[in-house]
Amino acid sequence: MADEVAAPALTGDLAHFVPAEVLQLLQLAQSTGRLEIARGAERVELYLERGRPVFARTSGLRVRVGEVLRHRGLVTDAAVDGALARQRSEPGRRIGALLVEAGAANAEQVRDAVHEVLRRIVYGVLLWREGAFRFVPTPPSVGEDIQIDLDLDRLILEGLRLADQARAPKA
Repeated sequence: MADEVAAPALTGDLAHFVPAEVLQLLQLAQSTGRLEIARGAERVELYLERGRPVFARTSGLRVRVGEVLRHRGLVTDAAVDGALARQRSEPGRRIGALLVEAGAANAEQVRDAVHEVLRRIVYGVLLWREGAFRFVPTPPSVGEDIQIDLDLDRLILEGLRLADQARAPKA
């Protein structure tokens, strides 16, 4: 979790309040800030503006933008490998920006892939039933190039539907 001097406005245990409930509370309060959720060594940060998720990041295993673009057949393995190599020599550069600069993908394709990755982070954290959370109010802008603006209720319903599908017995 990010080191901040600001005191959290809300903290709790996921054994008592699951992420969907915390997100719904923050939505009702129209809160703006960073929701930090931790489980073991894994950390997720969800940035909210007026109660709506606009950005997410995780320290855990996740699908990456290059993998989404590759899976969709929009970029080649060589393009992703080249962008990753360039990213190592230019720390802080986003792979999506590097793929656009190289002409391997366009901005809309990258934006859609980023949205998919961010949704997957949120879907994954909705299933957590252990760990801790804290909400730290912050100014609205998180400084990310691409932000999502998802309807929270739809996001929660879709995440829970995907979880039910994953748990359903295979025929």
